[in-house]
Amino acid sequence: MEVEVIKLKTPFPNPDYTYVYVVNSEIMIDGGFCNPQNAEKLEEYDVKRTIVTHHHIDHVGVIFYSKRSVEMHKREIEFLEVYSNPEKFIEDYKRLLGAYGVNGRYAETLRVITALNLTRRARVSELSRGGMVVETPGHTAGHVSLLIDGCLFSGDFILSNTTPNVSFYPSYTTGVSDYLRSLEKCLELEISEIFPAHESRIKDPERRILQLIEHYSSRADEVYDAVNSGHEMLEEIASEINWSTGNFRKFDDFNKFMALCETLAFLHYLMDTGKVMVKRAGELVIFSVC
Repeated sequence: MEVEVIKLKTPFPNPDYTYVYVVNSEIMIDGGFCNPQNAEKLEEYDVKRTIVTHHHIDHVGVIFYSKRSVEMHKREIEFLEVYSNPEKFIEDYKRLLGAYGVNGRYAETLRVITALNLTRRARVSELSRGGMVVETPGHTAGHVSLLIDGCLFSGDFILSNTTPNVSFYPSYTTGVSDYLRSLEKCLELEISEIFPAHESRIKDPERRILQLIEHYSSRADEVYDAVNSGHEMLEEIASEINWSTGNFRKFDDFNKFMALCETLAFLHYLMDTGKVMVKRAGELVIFSVC
């Protein structure tokens, strides 16, 4: 198997690059951050198939700056609406977080998408299941990985150093349980090496997968302990989490938004497993242990 790695810059400090992989000169995996410079680099590659692992902005540039055919999971195609109609997503999140007493300004950080003024140019079709496609939801609702000759091209599903964000979408509430199931599924596959979209290749897949299972199981315990200690409000609970990137109270609005959504994802996981429940405090939704 031949793998060519295309390293494309993002405007973020972390991740600062996204890797696009071209396998056997036939399959392109992911599409880089949304800008014309990245798209121009990808136009040099004449491949038979282009597959995008998920809808996040550092993976879908090829969709907005190329006329090629692109394949994605059905659920990820639905989420491309965030680029054509960002106002809908901003308002959905403001209503969602407002129900938990969270300031709407955090959701306003999504408004940066409107400045990009993106228009879909590629022909996007639904990715067929089976074969080399491994459905790995959790980071997003329809995230996919590709298993080719024992190598897993994992997108953002498995990274070498970072624990991927498992977020909460108003229309997707089962991210944590899906993510844990995806990890367990991959333990049963014959994977010799993992090629993630960021950071470094993973030479010991089983070890990394087990590390991630342990991390997310511990994070669920941490969220439960915060509620069990008497913290009822979403933002209070998020403030009690030991985030690897620092203290929640010192985060900027975007990182607070991300942390709040991940905390909410874990709270729903705990609700689904019968450990946490919601109550009403006037017009607000609060949490308590069962």
